[in-house]
Amino acid sequence: MTVRGFLAASLIAVMVPAGAAFAQMPRITTGAELVSACTVALGKSQDAEDRIARASCHQFLAGLVAGVYASVDKGAPMVVRRLGENADEEVCFRLPERLTFEEFARQVTEFAPGHAELYQRSAFEMGARTLAENYPCPE
Repeated sequence: MTVRGFLAASLIAVMVPAGAAFAQMPRITTGAELVSACTVALGKSQDAEDRIARASCHQFLAGLVAGVYASVDKGAPMVVRRLGENADEEVCFRLPERLTFEEFARQVTEFAPGHAELYQRSAFEMGARTLAENYPCPE
């Protein structure tokens, strides 16, 4: 990754929606936290706590996608290794040209119920496995 790409990915990863710019956002670390925040984010509530959850989900997903886009050539497969309980699993996905926050959040919340083992693992693993399910690499 170039320095320019790294700086761009870093900048995108820390950007938050204007409504929550000054709020203290909780850091999402587990799959359960990601699913919870994204479930709230898909709702229509404008409650202050819901806006914070929405911003947290948005920040996490945007950072994950920005990191992938900055790491691989457009349309190239992304292989994520060291997943699973023993860090001996991998997944492969190809991001679409455009992936909206709402679409990715919906995919996470739809994928998660069938994969309860991921709730206690990293949020990154939940996100990567969601992408692999929805945008698999060709065989």
